[in-house]
Amino acid sequence: MLRYARSLAPRRYEVEISGWDGNEDFFVEKCELEWTEETGKQVALKRVLNDHAILLVRLLTGDSDRSQPVVYQAEVIGKTKNGLHQFRLNVVAPRMKEEESSAAQPQPV
Repeated sequence: MLRYARSLAPRRYEVEISGWDGNEDFFVEKCELEWTEETGKQVALKRVLNDHAILLVRLLTGDSDRSQPVVYQAEVIGKTKNGLHQFRLNVVAPRMKEEESSAAQPQPV
């Protein structure tokens, strides 16, 4: 039981987030990513983002030069008590190339 309770505790990671804000200006911001089993991955940013904005999230570790960014889609949650904009990060599924998607669809005869 204790092992299960411990896994529900939020895990926190320092990350660097980049993308385009609500004004379509490119930004890079460092923040803390909070990850729980119940709520998923969440961040609080100074910037306002459009709902479903595409973001690149890079883990900041001791060897940050080797960390590759991961693509997420931002889902607006609200604001924190400190006035930061809070977002849930949802995984983005890769899209098929145009020729692959049209090849997968039957062509009319």
